Amino acid sequence: MRKDAKKGLIFNIQRFSIHDGSGIRTLVFMKGCPLKCKWCSNPESQKFGKEILFFREKCIGCGACVKVCPNHAVDTETFDILRGSCTACGACARVCVADAKKTVGESKSVADIMVDIERDRIFYRNSKGGVTIGGGEPLMQHEFVEELLKTCKAKNIHTSIETCGFADWNDVRGIFETVDHVFYDLKHSNDERHKKITGVSNRIILENAEKVACLGKNITFRLPLVPGYNDDLNNLFQTGSFLKKLLRQNRNIRLEILEYHGLGENKYHGLDRSYELEGVLSDAQKLEQSRQIIRDMGITVIS
Repeated sequence: MRKDAKKGLIFNIQRFSIHDGSGIRTLVFMKGCPLKCKWCSNPESQKFGKEILFFREKCIGCGACVKVCPNHAVDTETFDILRGSCTACGACARVCVADAKKTVGESKSVADIMVDIERDRIFYRNSKGGVTIGGGEPLMQHEFVEELLKTCKAKNIHTSIETCGFADWNDVRGIFETVDHVFYDLKHSNDERHKKITGVSNRIILENAEKVACLGKNITFRLPLVPGYNDDLNNLFQTGSFLKKLLRQNRNIRLEILEYHGLGENKYHGLDRSYELEGVLSDAQKLEQSRQIIRDMGITVIS
């Protein structure tokens, strides 16, 4: 088998993005994530494997999905997906004329993805853009992602990665050595609190952040400011102190404090999952105050 014939599981390729790196970019979203952040705006990215989203408000009740499901995993009256029986084969989504059912997850080779990337190269040249690999968590598919990054590098295409850093360093070092720019998520500085809101410890995340910083890479750390979860002063000061320590090793570090939004709520319902932050609203004044606190600690903050 050719090396580039290996498959990666993605859930979207978004073209002409201007928010996840310099210039105009192509975003490749890998499926699967070891964290289960309660505010995640892409819940369909968390599970490694194909899934079916069902948007009930779009359903016209034609019943085509019932007829084609090989596992009888669609309710004959409500047309809801019977998750215990569903294998995410995608038969229901393929016949859904209203786009109420949608398959999330597609296997692609590096060569497949490069076809989309090559279409956009003219835009990269004119805007100093490139390719950004996000997720989910790209490090979960580290071999595939490293190959994709190296293929882009061989073609002189600028690359970025969006990561939470939760992985074995020996597996992912090659990724960080290859990529041009790193977007690195920080959820909470306190380990116990981090476990409670994401499901995992932050120990590996912080250790890997130090290792990436020592590589001298351009790093944009990201802190999603979520009311009631990580917007307390203690977390801000501890996060700032951690970044000040990293600045001793690498001056190419900045922080982006992101405003909370609940735009993914509808997708939780589409997966028959509850959204715990329903009704939570961002506080614009507190967001700007938080940015200023970090600036006052001598750290570059972008907004």
